[in-house]
Amino acid sequence: MKVNGVVLVEDIRKALSSDSTFFFNDLLDNCNVLVNTEHEPYLKLLSIFSHGKYLNYLENAANLPKLSETETTKLRILTILRMSINKRVLKYSDMLTETGLNSSRDLEQVIIQSIQHNVLDCRIDEANEQVFVNQISGYNVTTEHQDYLLESLSRWSESCTTITQNMQTDVDTATNKLKVNMQETAEFQKSVEAAKASVKKKKSRIAKQPQRKAENGWHEFIRGCISGE
Repeated sequence: MKVNGVVLVEDIRKALSSDSTFFFNDLLDNCNVLVNTEHEPYLKLLSIFSHGKYLNYLENAANLPKLSETETTKLRILTILRMSINKRVLKYSDMLTETGLNSSRDLEQVIIQSIQHNVLDCRIDEANEQVFVNQISGYNVTTEHQDYLLESLSRWSESCTTITQNMQTDVDTATNKLKVNMQETAEFQKSVEAAKASVKKKKSRIAKQPQRKAENGWHEFIRGCISGE
């Protein structure tokens, strides 16, 4: 058991200092065997990295392993990520408090490292000392955060349903209008064809009228000759 504890402590240290590891659930599950052992402080430290913030470490630093510079920066990155779960605009003042930093320059360096590690997508507004968060990834969430995320997903689902229904209504309305327009066009086309036929018929009658008048005059002339008039 003691040997396994030492190995797990080494695994914890490697995970906490790794630039590519920001998710600790699996390791945390495996390290539960450290409870009530001399290595339990490392389990508590891992729990803070999994679900806590930098201030949680400071509050219990006397009973926890000392952090390296790399581990300290990483915990500050995780702190910013967890602040971003339910906020999309983060003020410098709030982040400075939560990360234990004293200057905006140092804070911006941590934010830039978060971006470089591909766990934070954001826009830094230096002039107004705030950060606009677009997307976060690669972090553990607490039960409280899970409830918030589920609620957010539920609202998003309802919004999508409403949008889909509105789109279907618009499609149905457009389809009905198209049918009416097609019917009106067909009726108009029939009227045009009927008008063309009527005009053609009138032209035919007009063309025949002079011929009929000439024939009537010729017949009268013949009858006059026969009668000796």
